[in-house]
Amino acid sequence: MQAAERKLTRGDLLSSFWRFLVSFQISWNYERMQALGFCYAMVPILKRLYPSRDELVAALKRHLAFFNTNPVVGAPLILGSAAAMEEAGAPASAEGVKVSLMGPLAGVGDTLVWALYNSIIFTIGASLALQGSMAGPLLVILLVAVPYTLVRYWQFMWAYSQGRQLATSLAGGTIARLTEGAMILGLIVLGGFIPSIIAAKTPLTYTQTVTVAGQVVKQTVEVQKQLDAILPGLIPVAFTVLAYWLLKRYKLNPLWVILILFVIGMVFGALGWLA
Repeated sequence: MQAAERKLTRGDLLSSFWRFLVSFQISWNYERMQALGFCYAMVPILKRLYPSRDELVAALKRHLAFFNTNPVVGAPLILGSAAAMEEAGAPASAEGVKVSLMGPLAGVGDTLVWALYNSIIFTIGASLALQGSMAGPLLVILLVAVPYTLVRYWQFMWAYSQGRQLATSLAGGTIARLTEGAMILGLIVLGGFIPSIIAAKTPLTYTQTVTVAGQVVKQTVEVQKQLDAILPGLIPVAFTVLAYWLLKRYKLNPLWVILILFVIGMVFGALGWLA
């Protein structure tokens, strides 16, 4: 029986997905990055399709080639597609889809998962934790573990059902548009958290003398209230802009930027300009 005539069972697919879920990132290495984890996940698929030892060895070697993409959005999709192509007797196409999709999907996955979703979830969790609530870390664990597993499973099964049409359906600029839109949405959402995360206010006041109904009256004006009337959260936004400018203009290491902001905060605090 030829490999193309053999069919995968649901048990083979679930076994492959489980291997991917528990071990894909564990075997990461600098030589071939996620290749060993990908190959390990393909073992149940390849054993079913290639009962001959020589064919199985050759198939395992094919899937030990360099591989690196986002482990949440991208890797399970490519794994499911590769399984479908191996089942269809097109191992060359399985290799091709790995090479052609791992780069673009890494960009999409890193944007959606690391830059957008994780930033929002961890920011909310950190805000709750700073208030002394255990709901912060528990919320992060729940919103990472459950959605990550469901999204991975859906990608794997969907890609297996789509098979070789996957690369075509993701072409045509869809990936680039999705990445750009996710980045814009993420920046807008994170920007809204700036005033709640950066607690910087000024205790400065100034006194002025005015004449009211013929009487001289001294008025004390709080600078912070005047700033809030112009733009609430102006000082936190100013510190954020400063950090961005240092990173963009001078390409400083983030640790240096943190150190600079720390020194500014200490000096301004000692002078009584910030509280």
